[in-house]
Amino acid sequence: MKENDKEADTSAKGGVPGQPDPDTDAVDRDAEIAALTDRWKRALAEAENARKRADASRLDGREHGISLAVDALAPALDAVFLALETARRIPEADNPWIKAHLEGLSTIKTAFETGLKALGVTMLAPKDAPFDPELHEAMQIKETDEMKPGNVLVLHRPGFALGRRLIRPAQVTVSAAPGSSEKE
Repeated sequence: MKENDKEADTSAKGGVPGQPDPDTDAVDRDAEIAALTDRWKRALAEAENARKRADASRLDGREHGISLAVDALAPALDAVFLALETARRIPEADNPWIKAHLEGLSTIKTAFETGLKALGVTMLAPKDAPFDPELHEAMQIKETDEMKPGNVLVLHRPGFALGRRLIRPAQVTVSAAPGSSEKE
């Protein structure tokens, strides 16, 4: 279409010759508004997704840091547990000096447990609970009729978890039915 034809067409529609068609301008504006609105909505969605990724990354970093700290401090806590259990078995446990040490060890153990709980760490100490290979590491299997087979008989070392993240499995002895090893 030639320029003169456009002007003629515009004047036929009631427009002013030589001026752009107002209907075409409105359609173009509406299309541009729709395109800009779409870009704006996409930018908002991208910003929201970026915020969610940053939050998830921050949480993952926090959990990783806590896991590293718990893993580093776990041997100290193991030593406190072992010292406490050993001191309780001493025949002279009623001695005031030994009682004072037991109280001190208990205080240290409680402080560790309180600190772990404040960080959201769960201590896995599953004595008498069913053995769970996702949370427990079987160190031994012991035949006994004192407990249902497949339960944790002895806790050797507690485990730790942060939410669904296992930091360290609990090391345990698992109960077995008497005579079960003879069948194998």
